Amino acid sequence: MATGTAVGSQVRERPARAGLLVWWACLTALLMTACSAGTPAAGSRPRRSTAGAVVPAIADVRDYRGGLARRGVMPGPAPVGRPVRLWTHLSPSGQSWPVAVAGGWALESENQALVALDLATGVPAWRAHLAGAPVGPLTVAGHTILVAVGTDAVQAFSTSNHQQQWLVHGAALGTQVSVQGHTAYFGTRPEGFSAVDLLTGAREWQVHVGPANSKHAIVSGMAYVGGDGDSRLTAVDLRTHHVRWRFDTHSDRVLTPAVAGGTVYVAGVAAGGLAGRHTALHALDAATGRQQWQFAPPGTPAMSGFAVGDRDVFIGLDAASGTVYAVNRDNGRVDWQRSIDEAVDRPALVGSTLFVGTGTGGLHAFDAATGEPLWRAAVTGYAEGVVVTGGLAVVATRDARDAPGSVTAFVGAADPRLPLARRSAA
Repeated sequence: MATGTAVGSQVRERPARAGLLVWWACLTALLMTACSAGTPAAGSRPRRSTAGAVVPAIADVRDYRGGLARRGVMPGPAPVGRPVRLWTHLSPSGQSWPVAVAGGWALESENQALVALDLATGVPAWRAHLAGAPVGPLTVAGHTILVAVGTDAVQAFSTSNHQQQWLVHGAALGTQVSVQGHTAYFGTRPEGFSAVDLLTGAREWQVHVGPANSKHAIVSGMAYVGGDGDSRLTAVDLRTHHVRWRFDTHSDRVLTPAVAGGTVYVAGVAAGGLAGRHTALHALDAATGRQQWQFAPPGTPAMSGFAVGDRDVFIGLDAASGTVYAVNRDNGRVDWQRSIDEAVDRPALVGSTLFVGTGTGGLHAFDAATGEPLWRAAVTGYAEGVVVTGGLAVVATRDARDAPGSVTAFVGAADPRLPLARRSAA
């Protein structure tokens, strides 16, 4: 009996001990989940805030205009509902280009410094010294940041230690920089387009393209190169290092080209952002350079940058009283147009929403299919482009090129990153 009682008591104790173990395992799992939810890695998958709302994952925007095709298409998602300012970083110098986004930072250049802003707060996380004033947009490739500085240089930095990797002289003034694989591409003096090793800056090859060589798009092994100082767009084969074709816009200069669906879009404009003859948007066959159509706004006004969507090219007028045109990609006809009370600059797309920075008018959002206004957010200074990712719309502004500017992040009114009091007020 004693033995049976002992065995029976052991049998009764096992379920209790097992229940305790299960309870402890569940508690541990809950604690681990709570801790991991509070400290996500930058660029990680969507996480939940303490209020239970999902904070969208932030995708990197490492290239000017959203990618090497320069279409102005952003990863999104966009802010949901009415926009509310999350933070503003005041810069001692004007912001002439949109920020780059990488590793949870908004990267911008000011005076002679490269600055990384925390995307959650706008507080500078680190700075790196530039060899001269920044004169072009930032590009991020792996752990390297590249930017044109001074009158003739491209500088590369490490995102790991924030130190210079290399400095190459002989670059075209204000050149854009692009990276594919282990090679960086940019315009070089006097009239070249060059490839250099990403790790060392050593030149790999150079091809003559003419004086318009500071702006380009790269798609499918081809670079489409143009810029200030000339009216031509040049197609360079990156495999053979030869010019495949040239197209003359018969204007003073060309804006940054964009490529989509086998077509290159390029705008020829007058010098100095003024109105002038031969101001037009051209659609060219990417393989041959043959013109498919052109769109010339009435009165040959000054035109600004453009974005390329699935149906339309969205281009604006850089005038005191601006206009946004949605030009059909198939035939060059206007699908809709919308007047705006400020100059238009660098439209951007997220899904069916078109974002437009406008002089002192701030950031506008339109329905891309109809042109109907969705909302408007005020900024300080002249908007110089927007980057949209992770539920954030990050706008760079300037008062003048060498005067103070700002970087402002907007979120939706119910975004969990806003303090609760501000969400309730919104």
